[in-house]
Amino acid sequence: MRTGLAVILLSVVPAWSQAAKPASAALPKLPPPVRATLVPASSMRELERFFNNKLAGLVRDVDNPAELMGDTRGVQIDDYGVVFSAEVSLVLTPAITPFMQKIPADVAARIRQFRVDRVPALKAAMKEMMRSIATQVSAQVPATQQVALVVRLYYGPWEDTTGMPKEVVMRATRANASAGVVEAEER
Repeated sequence: MRTGLAVILLSVVPAWSQAAKPASAALPKLPPPVRATLVPASSMRELERFFNNKLAGLVRDVDNPAELMGDTRGVQIDDYGVVFSAEVSLVLTPAITPFMQKIPADVAARIRQFRVDRVPALKAAMKEMMRSIATQVSAQVPATQQVALVVRLYYGPWEDTTGMPKEVVMRATRANASAGVVEAEER
């Protein structure tokens, strides 16, 4: 009899319990996230050429120009946004040659000062470039995705780089970049 009573009680216990609804069933359905469409290759190339010209013409000093160390490259990354990168020497530097095996101290100091003075101009140009990116890709990149611009700075092996940035990174959402609100970081 005890066994029969125990079986009846155990079979009745599940009747009082209910399976909980999953949390996802209780939440309202959200619209799917906005997906980016592919930025046309022609638009990316146009931006790359614009940046090349902007960085090459960063300084109006004919005797001590800035030098673009290679073409700007842009990529679009799914679920992130667009990223552009370039390498620049803020001043054209002399090279070590058989005729000049060591850079004179006064030349090295002058080149360093040019570099220090030109970092703010680079940052201003990069901020303008961020706004250009955001404007150009506004139809393809959602407002919440990122726009990033990285400029790596070139230094000669003989230069004192103490306190100098190796690269300047700017990033923002596309909406913020359009408004000129960007985060800048020197590394």
